[in-house]
Amino acid sequence: MIYVITRASISNAYPIFAQQGYENPREATGRIVCANCHLAKKPVDIEVPQAVLPFFEAVVRIPYDMQLKKVLANGKKGALNVGAVLLLPEGFELAPRSSFSLNERKYGQSFFSVLSS
Repeated sequence: MIYVITRASISNAYPIFAQQGYENPREATGRIVCANCHLAKKPVDIEVPQAVLPFFEAVVRIPYDMQLKKVLANGKKGALNVGAVLLLPEGFELAPRSSFSLNERKYGQSFFSVLSS
């Protein structure tokens, strides 16, 4: 019996197309590129304002069983990675992080811009 043990870095564990940034995260078919690997379908609740002000908040909720665990690279059980992609129309810009109060920058809320201007 032969055992092969490899120690790939975490970033090398992702396919090459997942390591690069996309100029447009939507394929020509309309499918979001994340769906190439992430196949789960979950109900999503989204709250957005009816009128768009200079600053507004979009709240995305993905209900799932918090007791579910995944197997981590070290073999231990850990929390699931759950997230969402929110595609905004052309011309929208994210507010600079400095414009938020410390309370608004609380743990668990993060965002980044995929599209480059």
